[in-house]
Amino acid sequence: MKKNDADLIHTILSGDDSAFTQLVERYQKQVHALTWRKIGDFHIAEEITQDTFLKVYQQLSTLKKPHRFAGWLYVIATHCCQDWLRKKQISSESLADFSSEDLQPEAYSRYVAEQQEKTNVEEQRKVVNKLLPTLPESERTVITLYYFGEMTCENKRIFRCLDQYYQEPTS
Repeated sequence: MKKNDADLIHTILSGDDSAFTQLVERYQKQVHALTWRKIGDFHIAEEITQDTFLKVYQQLSTLKKPHRFAGWLYVIATHCCQDWLRKKQISSESLADFSSEDLQPEAYSRYVAEQQEKTNVEEQRKVVNKLLPTLPESERTVITLYYFGEMTCENKRIFRCLDQYYQEPTS
């Protein structure tokens, strides 16, 4: 018999940690999808998903309405994403506050190269997002995993499609 969320939570709070594994298995894919959509990076979304479930475990005793676990979980996941984005923004803005004369030439060059790489990646993502709807579902999955999930693949037909797009004159 499959237990509902509230039953699992009561079991966890009474000392049976194995029930938490069932909650994680039940919601892990949804939380990862949510964080991936908000962050845009497959691997970082995995880390944030783990952090989310760690916080859930630590704060489970504060949940007042166990039957609303799913919504509570998604709020925690959203807060974890916001925290990560805030930290990322703080670290990337810190160099922007300095003038190039204040920075050592080597550090400034590295900063400029990182910004150019970031711009290139963002442009590449825009092109991929524009082309995704034109592909069959199976190829769309491969492209999504390659460009957004940073996984490798050997599907030459997809890359020919992308190469054709890059070679088309823009108006």
